[in-house]
Amino acid sequence: MTSSQTPRGACPTLDSPMAVADGLLARFRPQAGLRSNQLSALADAAEANGNGLIEITARGNLQVRGLKQSSAEAFRKALAESGIFAQPAPAIEISPLAGDDPKAITDPRPLARAIRAVCNEALERDILSPKLSIVLVTGGQILLDGLKADIRLIARPDGWALELGSDTIGELDQSEVPAAVGIILSALQSEGPRSRASDLSAPQIAAQIENLRPLAHSSVRPASYMVGPLSLSGQAPALRVGLPFGQVKARQVRDLAQIMSELGVEEARTAPDRSLVLLGFDASVLRDLAPALSRVGYWTRPDATGVKLSICSGAEDTDAGVIQAAELAQAFYSAAPELIDGSFHVHVSTCAKGCPHAGRPGIVLDGSQLTLYRAPDAKPLATLDPAAIETGIVSLANRIRDTRQPDETTLSVLGRLGHQ
Repeated sequence: MTSSQTPRGACPTLDSPMAVADGLLARFRPQAGLRSNQLSALADAAEANGNGLIEITARGNLQVRGLKQSSAEAFRKALAESGIFAQPAPAIEISPLAGDDPKAITDPRPLARAIRAVCNEALERDILSPKLSIVLVTGGQILLDGLKADIRLIARPDGWALELGSDTIGELDQSEVPAAVGIILSALQSEGPRSRASDLSAPQIAAQIENLRPLAHSSVRPASYMVGPLSLSGQAPALRVGLPFGQVKARQVRDLAQIMSELGVEEARTAPDRSLVLLGFDASVLRDLAPALSRVGYWTRPDATGVKLSICSGAEDTDAGVIQAAELAQAFYSAAPELIDGSFHVHVSTCAKGCPHAGRPGIVLDGSQLTLYRAPDAKPLATLDPAAIETGIVSLANRIRDTRQPDETTLSVLGRLGHQ
């Protein structure tokens, strides 16, 4: 399927970018960490073939924006020449610290490899939904607990809890998990090429899995987004840094590459919650690494206010130009940091059709107008000019401040303003 034919509900990939407001969007997860020269190559390719905007998503995938039909192939070729390749589908998600996190329950990589083999066998029979996700939760310093999953495996002292969507099926020994995943994949394929966990009956699947031990539902905690230093096995250091609202410009990626090269940092790995983990450096480097990255725009401190404002990466095409969700969030962050209290989310209008944060309340950017998310009867909160986004945000922030009561959340005020 060509990129121009990619349906709106499908996932954009490196091979099949999807048309969005600011051009074609390519999304992929690198097979391995990126070295400084590879980051430079990524930045150059994004700038030469797209609009130079590079993102990391809530799930830890890389996104490059503004590609064109005429430039998408050149972008893929540039990445391949630098040794950057995408992980195959379906997604098998593990911590970027897998095998190196002393606080994790277990190393998920052997099981992930076994599941990948099962997936490959299934794909030889028939296709699977491009949105299918398998998440291995092992605890530790970077949590994947909050990620949605069709098949979730949660590490336990005596095995793995198996969840199908939101249903806990039971517990299995690690050696029994691949066969169980194979049963689920076969059931999905029998339902159709776009079937997901919600299309299956958990009791019927459980009846087909041998040696399944009963298990009460495993509660899933929201993923904890915390940037700052990490401690790996053998007391080796690492640093988790945040991309401001998930988006940076190509020049900032080149800045990152230069800092890594100058300070001897071996690699950067993408991580959930729009972040990167830097690994492979001496402990003495940490003192200079965080301030250097902070100066070029990355979040490196655990108390960064912006991490409380979650967004759906996207863009809206208006008569006056394109508005990026990250630009909107940055404007709010700059104009009214005290109003960012974790109570609301920033959506773009496409989120109503399938946003990864579809259940989060907040404001939605629809064209040039900000309204309450999923409140079709609400009045616009503000109208934005792409050339002066902060002007509209400052006006909205002042209205919030003028009507906010003690101990009231920003979301509550937004709800009142949207119905006045």
